[in-house]
Amino acid sequence: MPITKRKFLPTAVATFCLWFVSVTELRLGCSEGLLKLRPTLTWMGLSFATFIQAMDASAGTFSVEPVELPALESASGIVRAHTQGLEFAGGFVWVTARRDLPEPRGPLLLRTSLGARNWDVWNLTSSESPALDHPGGIQSDGRRLWIPLAESRPQGRSLIRAYVLEDLRPGQLPKPTVEFAVEDHIGALAVWPEQSKLVGATWDTDSVYVWDLTGKLLQTLNGADLRRRGLGAGMKLDETPGLAVQDWKFVNGALVASGLVKSSASASSSALSRLLWFDSKLEPKPSFPPLPEVAGDLLLAREGMAVANGFVYFLPGDLGATNRMYKMPWMTFRDAACDCN
Repeated sequence: MPITKRKFLPTAVATFCLWFVSVTELRLGCSEGLLKLRPTLTWMGLSFATFIQAMDASAGTFSVEPVELPALESASGIVRAHTQGLEFAGGFVWVTARRDLPEPRGPLLLRTSLGARNWDVWNLTSSESPALDHPGGIQSDGRRLWIPLAESRPQGRSLIRAYVLEDLRPGQLPKPTVEFAVEDHIGALAVWPEQSKLVGATWDTDSVYVWDLTGKLLQTLNGADLRRRGLGAGMKLDETPGLAVQDWKFVNGALVASGLVKSSASASSSALSRLLWFDSKLEPKPSFPPLPEVAGDLLLAREGMAVANGFVYFLPGDLGATNRMYKMPWMTFRDAACDCN
């Protein structure tokens, strides 16, 4: 069943105003003065209700629909994995995750289909760099899947890899066709094939890097450049916190970023789930409305995000015995930010 934000207030206000007029007439009688006042009171009530309705709509009201995914299990039982990235490509759902149990930790690439009952699983552990156990947010360029692998710590080392989708076969060791090293923790990677560019966000989005598809560094953003774009967790007391990117995607030339905004460096419980988007020059576009919470207080943008099939999908929870994505209509959500063609 879809999960929707309730909108009782406008109807309640209008109903109360009409009820007030009716009760006043019953108690005081329909005097000539009251009869003259009745249209004004009714108009005021309905106008106020319409105003509240418009204000409420500006905050965004979206239908959020759960999408079930298979349990993650091996021959020895349920596997526990920390979700990272989400993508739709080649008719499949792709997920990156760090296997936590059974130990040892390791980076996983997972593949399934909507309605399927199992996963295809690849272990992405690098024989040369086994400490790179933390895959990140991913994106496909239509032919290859781009994946960052990093150490599970801020400012840790990373490898950026690209795998040809058609070459990924169950039971076979995946071999990247592109690989380059980065001396920082890359937690989310987006690819813009039309411009032959990659954009990577670090842990808490303290920095953003732009490369070409061979790994040549083209641009680095940090500090004030990120703050004015609403990016970066803002770990210093005098900084306004921005978005810590968890996953991001290029969609029709615009970069859509999904992640969390925290009210302070230590207040993880007060994080807000948001989407931001940027134009082709990484300049900010009009803001999306805040994301709704689901399943109690689950933050939609906590981990993976993808835009596909007319929907924006979120995979906020870790993987295990029960797994669930959530989807929202992309056009409705996008058009709530601006009047786009």
